Amino acid sequence: MYAESAMTFLSIFGLALYYWEEFCALLHPLMRKKNSKNSLVEMMTRLAAITLGINDIRIGYGILIISVSAAAVTFLVLRMHITYGLLVLASVSALLLPVLLLMCRLQAVRVKSSREGEILLTELLDNYKINYYNMQRAIEVTALTIKEAPGSKRLLFNLSKGLNTASNPEEIRHLLRDFEFGLGTSWSSVMVDNMFFSLVSGIRVTAAMEDLVKTVSQARKVSEYSKRENNESGLILKYLIPVCYLLTVLGATKYFGLTAKEYFKYQFFTTTGMNWFVLSLVMYMIGLLLNFFLSKTKLDL
Repeated sequence: MYAESAMTFLSIFGLALYYWEEFCALLHPLMRKKNSKNSLVEMMTRLAAITLGINDIRIGYGILIISVSAAAVTFLVLRMHITYGLLVLASVSALLLPVLLLMCRLQAVRVKSSREGEILLTELLDNYKINYYNMQRAIEVTALTIKEAPGSKRLLFNLSKGLNTASNPEEIRHLLRDFEFGLGTSWSSVMVDNMFFSLVSGIRVTAAMEDLVKTVSQARKVSEYSKRENNESGLILKYLIPVCYLLTVLGATKYFGLTAKEYFKYQFFTTTGMNWFVLSLVMYMIGLLLNFFLSKTKLDL
């Protein structure tokens, strides 16, 4: 029990460490403003806008309500059946689950968009030249005409809509920060800086963008050369572990003389059985999350 608990906490620590920059980016509004309640809602709204394409503050409130409700239900259902430490762990896991699912979605969006980096940069640079070095017009045209980069197209379209109403450099910086957060790569950070200088100061950034296109193209070639498909661990985690649990039910009823009713009773109506089940479930969920984040790599410099 102690070994499994230690592994669970180490897994949570590893996941937090791996995604630390993303958590800091999400928490930026929370640290910037004094009204922590509104900032937390803004943080959830921002995450939903990037991952679901719905920029509505009601979605932010909805995510918070679902998270708190899930934690409360978990606490009330399990409070008489498992130890206090596992009860806290299960409740916290339920509280974080909606946000973690959105983070998974964010990772998928980033991976897809990062693979489209060369196309995005080339299209944006071409339209930037065609439209006489007008970056806002280049962004608008690229968002409407780009076809081979659907992930980047949605992010670029949201940026274009925001720029039409932005009235000062601070608002432009905020919009570009959201755009960069949706991509989450070092090359997107360089691209956003060039876009900002061009939008605010009118500086020509043709040479810098051309160098960035070449760099991303080289990075793509290196990534394709070094890429290795290795799905065995993911398949084991997704399918073999649930099958193994079902086999324990079969083994208990077939070889140890337990009836299905007795097995169900010992598993879910005793403290020891529930402790093992909840801990195993939490570890399985953490394993799935870690496998998802680590197996889907972005195209970066």
